[in-house]
Amino acid sequence: MSLPLLIYCIIQGATEFLPISSQGHLIFFNHHFPIATENLSITDLNIIAHSGSLLAVIIYYHKEVLRLALSISNFFRSDLDSYVNLLQNLIISSIPIYFCGYFISYFINDAFFESLLLIGWTTVIFGIILFIVDKNCLRIKNIESLPNTSAFYIGLVQCLAIIPGVSRSGSVLTIMRLFGYTRLESANYSNLLSIPVILGALMYLIISKDTGNGYVENIFNLKTTMIFFTSFIFSYFFIHFMITWVKKSSFAIFMYYRIIIGILILIFTYFDLFNIS
Repeated sequence: MSLPLLIYCIIQGATEFLPISSQGHLIFFNHHFPIATENLSITDLNIIAHSGSLLAVIIYYHKEVLRLALSISNFFRSDLDSYVNLLQNLIISSIPIYFCGYFISYFINDAFFESLLLIGWTTVIFGIILFIVDKNCLRIKNIESLPNTSAFYIGLVQCLAIIPGVSRSGSVLTIMRLFGYTRLESANYSNLLSIPVILGALMYLIISKDTGNGYVENIFNLKTTMIFFTSFIFSYFFIHFMITWVKKSSFAIFMYYRIIIGILILIFTYFDLFNIS
């Protein structure tokens, strides 16, 4: 596996569950270091790398995932199982982004999603918004008390993550902190919510891709295995980092990081636009 490809997988794993926009990082990196190979397109790489991230969050939250799966039998009886309300809310929060993602992919030009200027500005602006909300809002609620209406609003705000640089995790954390949920509870809900979101994105990528004959044989080899496990390992590590961090600290560190990386992206982009050498 080449060094750019390895870095790509590390970026995917390290940024997927942090409020810093994995999409923005990957677009910027791929703009300067194209990583598509003869046998693997950028879509293939996204499918494999995100599959690693999906496995990581499922394993990290395996107890909660198992309880959620068992609660399906009592889906309409939340009084019998406390996890039913959480399962319902995760489904409700996922629905808006499914619809938005599907329709926007048809009506918005791909160039919009690859604009480095957009990524730079959204990285800075939404980082500041998260910092302000996190610093000034109460933090007393737990996700057990999350009503279905709030779950739907969280889903609507999560749709902003379709804009590169916003961050799915960052948008969810921002709205949940605005609603008064603790940092830890907000991070846990955001991570659990990533499961149906990533799964939906993977299904869309696979369905929309012309796999053709021999695709399965080409997608499973030593290179793709290394891509998968690199993404898995770094995803798992940074999920743990995120949860450990929010137990004792604020989201300020991510705001500082977003401002720095956003300004760097803008500088590089403006240099390219005006051909400054």
